[in-house]
Amino acid sequence: MNARHILYILLLGFLLASCVDTTEVERYLDAADVHLEDNPEMALETLESINREMLTTRKVRAKFALLYTMALDKNYIDVASDSIIAPAVKYYENHGTAEDKFKTLYYTGRIYQNAGNVEAAMEKFVEAEHHISNQIDNSTIARLYKAKMVVYRDVFDYQAAVQQAMEASRHFLSAKDTLRYLNAINDIAVLYSQLGDKDSEKQYMDILGSNIHLLNPFQISTYYAILLNHSLHLSREDIQIALDDYLLVTPDESMINWLCVTDAYVGLDNYQSALESLDKYVIYGGKRDLTYYWTAATLHEKLEQYDKALSLYKEYLHHTDSATVAVFKSDTKFIEERYNSEIKTLKQSLYIIIITLILLIIFLTLIILSQKMKKVKEEKRIQKIKFDEERRAIVGEKEQVEAQYVLLKEEKEEAERMYSSLKAEIEQLKKIRKDKSIDKGILASIEQRLNVLNMFILAELSDSFEKIAYTELGKLMENREDFLESTKKTFMISHPKFMTYLRKRNLTEWEVGCCCLYCIGFNGAEISEYLNRKAIYNVNSTIRQKLDIPKGGTQIDVFLKQKMQEFHT
Repeated sequence: MNARHILYILLLGFLLASCVDTTEVERYLDAADVHLEDNPEMALETLESINREMLTTRKVRAKFALLYTMALDKNYIDVASDSIIAPAVKYYENHGTAEDKFKTLYYTGRIYQNAGNVEAAMEKFVEAEHHISNQIDNSTIARLYKAKMVVYRDVFDYQAAVQQAMEASRHFLSAKDTLRYLNAINDIAVLYSQLGDKDSEKQYMDILGSNIHLLNPFQISTYYAILLNHSLHLSREDIQIALDDYLLVTPDESMINWLCVTDAYVGLDNYQSALESLDKYVIYGGKRDLTYYWTAATLHEKLEQYDKALSLYKEYLHHTDSATVAVFKSDTKFIEERYNSEIKTLKQSLYIIIITLILLIIFLTLIILSQKMKKVKEEKRIQKIKFDEERRAIVGEKEQVEAQYVLLKEEKEEAERMYSSLKAEIEQLKKIRKDKSIDKGILASIEQRLNVLNMFILAELSDSFEKIAYTELGKLMENREDFLESTKKTFMISHPKFMTYLRKRNLTEWEVGCCCLYCIGFNGAEISEYLNRKAIYNVNSTIRQKLDIPKGGTQIDVFLKQKMQEFHT
């Protein structure tokens, strides 16, 4: 046996071993896939037992990456880095089934969601939605809509969140997943509560109430939390009953919505208990976010703890816009320390005086305490005035931010309406262009405007709407008047006698322009929409009168085209 034969045998053995290894790994992967839904812990253990060096092909590495990411998610282990799922993303971009692509995009979105990148998360969720097919089970589709609901909820778009939650509930119901279906119903009820839609909230609360025997402890607790939130609009007695019921059915403090309990105590004017509930909210994992700082500040204000309240309002503003924190630089802690120091000094002085003359000390104490109390009251009054001024400034800035948001939203909506209008104009001009009877000069004008519109549309499709784009949109809309003028000028060259006829009949320049648009193929409604003029009916009546076109007779566009042909021959 020569060296070449030995090399062939070794190579064959290596290939056979690789095939065995690959087959073995695929059996492990299939086993993990089977247990993902009913036993995710076992699935995760199976995947972690696989030797990564045995993942020898791109296909196997992609399948492992996807299944491992899914197993982590189903075991409630949050992943905030896309490095684990990266092999699946690269492979399933050009390979695999629609289900493979859907799951890869969905779980990539979940990773971005865990990392706090909601824009990237939503992008992947939308991509995944486009891969929905009959191959994908309803339970998985429902999870996608659940994830989208969370994104919309976190950006306070509750109306959009409701729609996603409804889709999630529909698919969970189709999957016969009762507990997750009821959880989605619970989400809908909570969202309607945020929207202030009490009728819709009650509708979905009734569904939960009729199925309360099917709810798990957490869902039952959430149900009573919603009832508690609903009671905040009722009497003090109703609030107390709802609060007692909620705390009774939720013995585990870690499951209690302490923010909801805080609001209940506020409704009962029990501000100290409200503060204690807010502290428990933080103890059990609640974030010190804008809601926390505003609520805490308000409670301390109610308790006349102005130093603490002001400090918390500053924290709120810092988290809203750090650039405005410089407004609040008053050292309230120094005032407190000075006050305490003065009291301490006073006590020491009184102790010395007591040793010398008791009667005199009593007399002097009364005088000194009276003076100090006046001073404290004055300081507190000044402090309250300062606090009120600074609080008003904070509230004003908050309202300004909210107003700015509304303005930006309106600007975006207006730009989108203009964008749609331009697309409609393109279609109309394309239709007119097909008319071979139209003069070449007019066709050239139409072609020029089509080129400008198409260039702008293509540019906008490759980038998001920015302020500059809005400006350019406005210019294009204004250029419709320029197009009207260029059409008139073209008619002056190609049909001078017809234009002279129109002007001799005392038509205004704008009415002449409308006649030109009629001649190139626009109808009355299209002219009205194109030039953004609502009173086209009155204009048409005026044109008919000036041109002696009888009412109910020849259509105005037919009449004008006949006249144009007359003067052209």
